[in-house]
Amino acid sequence: MLIDLAINPFGADVDAMVDLAVAAEDAGFSAVWVADHFSGSVVGRPWSRDPFVCLAAIATKTSTIDLGLLVANMQNRHPAQLVSAVDSLVSLAPGRVHLGIGSGAVPGSRFAVEHEAIGTDLGTPDHRRTMLRETIGSVRAIWAGEATYRSETGVGFAGLDGMVGRTPCPPIIVGASAWPTIELALAVADGVNLRRTPQAREHIERIGSARPSSFEVSVLDGFDDAVDDRSRIDEAIEMGIDRLVLGISVPHDVTRLDALDLAAFPPR
Repeated sequence: MLIDLAINPFGADVDAMVDLAVAAEDAGFSAVWVADHFSGSVVGRPWSRDPFVCLAAIATKTSTIDLGLLVANMQNRHPAQLVSAVDSLVSLAPGRVHLGIGSGAVPGSRFAVEHEAIGTDLGTPDHRRTMLRETIGSVRAIWAGEATYRSETGVGFAGLDGMVGRTPCPPIIVGASAWPTIELALAVADGVNLRRTPQAREHIERIGSARPSSFEVSVLDGFDDAVDDRSRIDEAIEMGIDRLVLGISVPHDVTRLDALDLAAFPPR
C-alpha cells in the first residue's frame, strides 16, 4: 500500500507547504496532493492557495515524490484551462503527476460557500455527474489531439489546437463519496479516491468485484488528529486499498513523518 500526504492549502504559506513536501519525500511518502479551493471560507480559514502554484513550487524542490490534485474542481475551470495547467505541471515533473477531478460541492453544503459567493450554478446530482463524465472525456480528447468534443454541459470545444506537449495524459482519479459517482469512475477513470466515512468499507468491498486490474482505490483520511497513526495504516491495509492519503496542515512537526517508518509498509 502506498502512503501519501494531502497538504491543506487553507491559511497556509506556500513556502511552508513546499518544506513539508520536501520532508515527505525524505520520509518516503509516495505522493503529495493539494486540494482545489479558492476561498478558505469553506473551512473557516482566512485564505486558500492555488493548487497549481503550490504543486509547481513543490515540483521544483523535489525529484522523486509524485504530485497530484485532490481534486481539481470541474466547476473552477474549463477542461482546456485544466489541461493547460496540468500539462505545465507535467513539464516540471514528468511522470510524477496525477490528476484528480471532482464534481464540486453539493449545493447548500459548507464547501458550496465559495461558489455561491460568485454565483456558480452547481446543478443537480445527475447534472454534476454528467458534467463530470464529459469533463473527463474532454480532458482525454484534448490530450489525444482531437479538435472537437461535443458536450451537453458546456465542457466541449470545437477547433481547439496547440494544447499539450508530447506527454501522455496523467492518471485520472475521481473524488467520490456516493456509489453512482464511484460507478462513473470505474467506467471512465483510472482510479477513485474515497473519504474515510462509515460507508467507505462497503464501497471498497463493492468496488472489488467490479474494478479493472489497473484501477486504483485510495482513501483520504485525517492526519491532524489524535488517532494512532499505526492503527490507521493497519486498518487501511486490512481494507485492501492501494493508497492511503493522509490530510495534513502546516505548520506541522515533521518528526511525526519519520516516526511512521514507511519502509515497514512497502508498496504492493
